[in-house]
Amino acid sequence: MKKVSGKTHTKEQLDAWANQNNPNNRAYNANANNHANQLNPNRKTHQQKHNAQRRYEKMGYVEWAPDYPMDSEDW
Repeated sequence: MKKVSGKTHTKEQLDAWANQNNPNNRAYNANANNHANQLNPNRKTHQQKHNAQRRYEKMGYVEWAPDYPMDSEDW
C-alpha cells in the first residue's frame, strides 16, 4: 500500500486518503462496489437502460403480457 506524507499533504488530505483506503469505511466500500459494477459485463448503465426503454416505447413493446389469450370470462 502506498503511503502519504504529512510533510507534503494537509490534515484534510491525509484524512481523505485514510478514509478511501480503510476497508471499514463507507467511502472504501462504495468505491469497491462501484469498481466491481463497472467490471461486470452483465450490468447495463443507466443510459443503456434509459435508451432501451425509449426504443421499446417507440416500437410498441410491452414489458409484460400473458402467455395465453385472456377471455372476458377470465376477469
